[in-house]
Amino acid sequence: MKSITFREPTEADIAELEALITAHFSEGSSYTVDLGVGDPTYYARIAETEGSILGVMAINLFDDPGAVADEMYFFDDPDILPATDRYGLVEMGYVRPDATGQGIGSRLLERVEAIGIKHGADCLLSDSWYHGGPDSPKHLFHGHGYETVHRDPFDRPASECPKCEDDCVCAAGLVVRHVE
Repeated sequence: MKSITFREPTEADIAELEALITAHFSEGSSYTVDLGVGDPTYYARIAETEGSILGVMAINLFDDPGAVADEMYFFDDPDILPATDRYGLVEMGYVRPDATGQGIGSRLLERVEAIGIKHGADCLLSDSWYHGGPDSPKHLFHGHGYETVHRDPFDRPASECPKCEDDCVCAAGLVVRHVE
């Protein structure tokens, strides 16, 4: 792989980021991307090579567990979150399918974690779609010291799942890593 650089996204990246994220889901789906422009608590980073985006990840900082729960995609109960002073919610973690397995997700995660820690986060967390594919976020987070603290299985046939082959093993997973 060519040299990889990391940078903040710009408005000009939105269409390419939306295509990247949509590629992870069922055909016919489309997703909008909020880069948090002007939000002093939201930090996104892009990995790219030769001007082509390879992946994206962001961290959103919160002091209130209710605000974290409102922002999460799969879970909305603040009572399942550990008590802490400042949360760093890792979001929008996607790597281009042809770039998976090259450490890009790990490098993006390390960058957004460092931003969160710099801004006082003492608990990093993410609510993620665990699936049967080799690029399941479960592998990334567990490899970086996160613990799954809550898991809710999805009830759907494998024929409706874009990642699982025989049986759908998908679940929503809440992962947590406490900063020391």
